Amino acid sequence: MQAAALILTLEKLLEQHLDLYQTALNKTEQLKHNKTEELKQTLQREQALVQIIKQTEAERITEASRFLGRHTDLTLAACADRAEGAEKTRLSKLKEEFKSVMDKLKAANLLNQQMTQQALQFVTMSLDMLMPRVPEPNYKRPDAAKNEPNRRSLFDSKA
Repeated sequence: MQAAALILTLEKLLEQHLDLYQTALNKTEQLKHNKTEELKQTLQREQALVQIIKQTEAERITEASRFLGRHTDLTLAACADRAEGAEKTRLSKLKEEFKSVMDKLKAANLLNQQMTQQALQFVTMSLDMLMPRVPEPNYKRPDAAKNEPNRRSLFDSKA
């Protein structure tokens, strides 16, 4: 059985993952340099790429199912095991390329996640320094509002 359609779909999927990896690298640079407007555009591009990858992945599943003649265990390794000759070599090479790209993508996304968490922690710390929490009194009036904010305002409204 020929795996040409499957190989074309896999190559397209690999290109899309490489684009996603490049987008993750761009996001890292934008996070480093606090470029929020460009970051918004990058996030939109990333979401669009993820949607395209989902569609291509559905195509890959269809092609792998057709190639393998079953609906379970549609992995790239299973396809490479079933193929012969040059197709087997190409599928094995694609498998290694996918592994490499996925490892890089995971590392870039982990770094971006850590940088985002640190930025949020910094913002939270800055807000806490500007608006410290009011210590709880030992006694509160029973008729006092229960949902009062527990922070002092940055501006004195009585002034």
